[in-house]
Amino acid sequence: MTAPRASVIVAAGGAGRRFAGAAPAAPGSGATEPKVFLDLAGRPVLAYVLEAFAQVAAVAEIVAAVPEDRVAWARETFGEALADGRPVVFVAGGEHRPDSVERALAASDRATDLVAIHDAARPLIRPAVIEEAMRVAVEQGAAVVGRPVDHTVKRVDDHARVTETVPRRHLWLAQTPQVFRREVIAQAYEHRGSLLGRVTDDAQLVEALGRPVAMVQGDAANLKITTPEDLRTCEALLAAGWPFEG
Repeated sequence: MTAPRASVIVAAGGAGRRFAGAAPAAPGSGATEPKVFLDLAGRPVLAYVLEAFAQVAAVAEIVAAVPEDRVAWARETFGEALADGRPVVFVAGGEHRPDSVERALAASDRATDLVAIHDAARPLIRPAVIEEAMRVAVEQGAAVVGRPVDHTVKRVDDHARVTETVPRRHLWLAQTPQVFRREVIAQAYEHRGSLLGRVTDDAQLVEALGRPVAMVQGDAANLKITTPEDLRTCEALLAAGWPFEG
């Protein structure tokens, strides 16, 4: 059997509003610098994501959706190919994350077997986890990296009063990448408009089709940078030698 080839979609088009006020202004503008371009231990956050996926042999291309006014800057900063020549394409993201993913999906190579979608604000993803998610997606059609919930979970009412302690046995926290056979995610996005309510991740669209989605064990370090504290946590992990051996 021919080894699968994957298109990687990196969602980097968000405004990062929760980071606003803590981030420096973008070069040459008065706008807040998108968090995926911020410095993390001497390099932009996005550089770590590109490097992690570059280490995965199945990756045929990377398509990153970035803010429209940063497309040219991203091409100049990161280049349009990995060191071995595999293409890196930058496209303008949309208003919301699913819009950005949809644009990147349209710009990707339709000849690839898999589509892996990753949040650019998760810089500490390990290549081994990416590879495992791809393996499971080949077998089952869809795979989501995540972690079992290991905290006590409380449901509260509108007044922040506890109404229930939620059993956590079957609860997982979803991360990225989320990997799909190309035909599965293409069909999911074709039916995106029929899903009511807010779409918070790509697997939700696949679930709405009634297709199975498998969970793949991820790392606690695969956190999403949402606040300045998250950025400092990533810096501390890198300084301590992440990814740890043994």
